[in-house]
Amino acid sequence: MDLSLIDCFVKVADSRSISAASRRHRLPKSTLSHKIRQLEDEFGIELFVREGHQLHVTDAGAEFLRYARLIQSNCDDAATAMAEMRQEVAGTLRVGSTGEFGTTITSELLYAFRQQYPQVNLDVVFLSSRQPFSDVTEQALDGIFHWGEPSDVDYISRRLSVSSYGLFASPQYIARHGQPENPDQLSGHRGLVFRQPTRLQSWYLTQAGEDEVDLLPAATCTTNDYWTIKYFAVAGEGIAYLPDFFVETERQAGLLEPVLSDWRSPQTAINLIYSRRRHVSKRFKAFVDFCIDFYRDRDRVKIPRYYVERVSL
Repeated sequence: MDLSLIDCFVKVADSRSISAASRRHRLPKSTLSHKIRQLEDEFGIELFVREGHQLHVTDAGAEFLRYARLIQSNCDDAATAMAEMRQEVAGTLRVGSTGEFGTTITSELLYAFRQQYPQVNLDVVFLSSRQPFSDVTEQALDGIFHWGEPSDVDYISRRLSVSSYGLFASPQYIARHGQPENPDQLSGHRGLVFRQPTRLQSWYLTQAGEDEVDLLPAATCTTNDYWTIKYFAVAGEGIAYLPDFFVETERQAGLLEPVLSDWRSPQTAINLIYSRRRHVSKRFKAFVDFCIDFYRDRDRVKIPRYYVERVSL
């Protein structure tokens, strides 16, 4: 079978549109349409069905997509094996990231990895924190950054770092409303609250592992996007419950400061998860080692970081 047919099929399946695949990969729409028809004629079965403006894989298409990804992965492994014979770390690394903090956890590390291994191409997929790991397996991902402990025991989990939630507000908010001296005083403050799929996220805090509170403040803003919560916090709209690493740059810039700094949530792990496999490529082994070393010495790495900035107009 012509591998270019498989490649085009996967591109269209991922983009859910021939037009979108054409724009994303800079390929003529006529070429993509022709190759999809060629595949369907060869198999004698439809691989896609149109629903509105999108193409969705049929049951047969979903089954073929699973094999197509494996074929692509095996081809890439073969190319990697040849590169390794030249003692190079090369090929394509497919990385997933789960949870709401995927961009913050992943982007700077992958950028730093590329600086050290420029022959490695990155294919990054952001996943829903509720997406089943079986779906991840079908996407043939090499590894997944996961916020929290994984529930699937069939995966290897390497702990990269830990972080905990705290309360943060802008200096302008504190100047207007004052700094609370204990959790009871939070009831008189404005809360910026994250909305989980089934409920609002409460603020669970402990002091030195002894006293603990679990409260849900009066919210002036609720959203299912942590970047929006951070934006409103920097803008002086209230107090936010956020992980340390997520507000690190804003704190260094003086845009946010801790509220009740001795009250924290329990620590949550940041893990790199990957499937058990007999053969580990030099590329992925280098990546695992790099991830562990990166978080050990992250503060010394000079890399671009992005954050919410307060601009006076």
